[in-house]
Amino acid sequence: MGWEIERRFLVRVPEKRWPRAEEGHHLKQGYVRHGDPSVRIRTGEPRGPVLTCKSGSGVRRSEVEVVVTEEVAAALFEAAGDHVLEKVRFPIGAWTVDRFLGDLDGLALLEIELDAEDEPLPEPPAGVAVLREVTDDKRFVSGRLAALEPGERRKLVKKAYKEVDE
Repeated sequence: MGWEIERRFLVRVPEKRWPRAEEGHHLKQGYVRHGDPSVRIRTGEPRGPVLTCKSGSGVRRSEVEVVVTEEVAAALFEAAGDHVLEKVRFPIGAWTVDRFLGDLDGLALLEIELDAEDEPLPEPPAGVAVLREVTDDKRFVSGRLAALEPGERRKLVKKAYKEVDE
């Protein structure tokens, strides 16, 4: 079992500043179990489909990952049902920016994986407006996003940006 040390931020990226779609990785994530622990299947990574189990909350969480076959991934997506989300992930230096698709369109999160919880953060990428940290905001945990009904997803995106604009 390993650890993931990660911080996440709600961001706004002007349309003209987004990298081209082909520069990112189109990820599809299905949640067989959301909550603690979460069990996720992800496709779109260069290494192939990955099954992940994460426990805990906040900056440091336990994480176990294993690459699985396409057949196993298909069965896990079937088990996930509607608890699926899609996004395009853009690596920008030490950071990654996730641009969510579908009912979460408009949501953008900036992430960074760290070696230590108290590690200083590098400057965010140019053109990315960091609005607030959401590492400890359970509304932005991907498993919870995937568990929302389509209408709830759209409302969350609008509310998240409205909160920072007020």
